[in-house]
Amino acid sequence: MLQIVTSGSHGNCQGTTRREFMQVGALGLGGISLASLLAAKASASAVREAIRDKAIVMLFLTGGPSQIETFDPKMAAPAENRSVTRAVATRIAGVEFGGTFPKLAALADKMAVIRSFTHGESNHTKAVE
Repeated sequence: MLQIVTSGSHGNCQGTTRREFMQVGALGLGGISLASLLAAKASASAVREAIRDKAIVMLFLTGGPSQIETFDPKMAAPAENRSVTRAVATRIAGVEFGGTFPKLAALADKMAVIRSFTHGESNHTKAVE
């Protein structure tokens, strides 16, 4: 991602890294001029102001707890297939979170829980590439 103003360490005294220099050079090859880049940045900041109170949190837990212990406790399933930590009701009808998330369950009406993500790859390492 190209950043016009950076706040990290830099590769030289002028404050620009070689990577940033190459990114700007590549923009010219793609037909993007400085004027259109600045216009895009201005419109992006206008959009950012309009949706500044929104955020997306993606929990990517490689090797973490299963969905049964977090956001889909399946309390109606047989004992060996349901959450050990029980379930906590949310303010959304029919939606329960695992028993370790009582404070998050209280906020469930302010978020979108997406449980429909799926893929056909059985090798977990390849699935995240």
